[in-house]
Amino acid sequence: MEFSFVEELVHRLKVFQAMDKEVVTVQPDQTMRHAQQVMREARVSGMPVVEHDMMVGIVTIEDIIKALDHGHTDEPVRAWMTRDVVTVEARWPLSRAMSLFERTRFGRLPVMDEDCLLAGVITPESILRALLVELNRLLAQDEEREAARASVDGGALRLEFDVAGGDFDRAGLASVRLKRELASRGIDPTIARRVAIATHEAETNLIIHSSHGGRIVADLEADSIRLVVTDDGPGIEDIDRALTPGFSTASDFVRNLGFGAGMGLPNIRRCADHFEIKSRPGYGTRLNVRFELRGPSPEE
Repeated sequence: MEFSFVEELVHRLKVFQAMDKEVVTVQPDQTMRHAQQVMREARVSGMPVVEHDMMVGIVTIEDIIKALDHGHTDEPVRAWMTRDVVTVEARWPLSRAMSLFERTRFGRLPVMDEDCLLAGVITPESILRALLVELNRLLAQDEEREAARASVDGGALRLEFDVAGGDFDRAGLASVRLKRELASRGIDPTIARRVAIATHEAETNLIIHSSHGGRIVADLEADSIRLVVTDDGPGIEDIDRALTPGFSTASDFVRNLGFGAGMGLPNIRRCADHFEIKSRPGYGTRLNVRFELRGPSPEE
């Protein structure tokens, strides 16, 4: 399945980059009539209920209507609010929040930070605004070119990407930049997608496992695309085990961010026509990958 550039952004951007940080709230002891007035003035259809800086529920326009129908608008919000609230985490990918919107059909979702405190509210409208802002930023500033240096020698193209360890917010920049470059040069979309997947997995591994990050060098030659990925991280003690699907040494923190599923190296090997990995514990890892521009492709 081919992913569009916008779909790639949805997977790369995080919830905190699209949420509204200025949140209209109400307290549980305030009346439903007061909540109705706040919603009308703020032009929102729902808002979190906060007590002592902790979110204890959410009240919506549907709750207001029910209270009106029963003549109970002077009752406290706590009597009508929903206590079992569906929330999202600030570091989730936007794609995960969008899937939740699709399943629940809610119009807004509270966003919680790492301390389980209310950090903002995300809506389909705020997601659209964030995507438009990011698209305009990329088109205007071409930020990826600041992270990559390109050179052309005799028709061959070299792109170099420096990847910072632990920089999850920029995960995917190299793969997006490389895929766009391949598309501009007329590379078969199926091959370009395989290269982008392998690059993204390699990039993610550098971010997760190497405290100092590493480098990805991509060479577009007449008959192939070559990737060389290097780092001076902890190295791999058991390469065969590291190539086993599902095996991961990622921390719980990394897994909670949506990374570290243990499919990085297996996916790279699956996508490539040639795969070679060399690693020495304590000295780092070097990955050599090649994609043939002619001939049969590996099975997907």
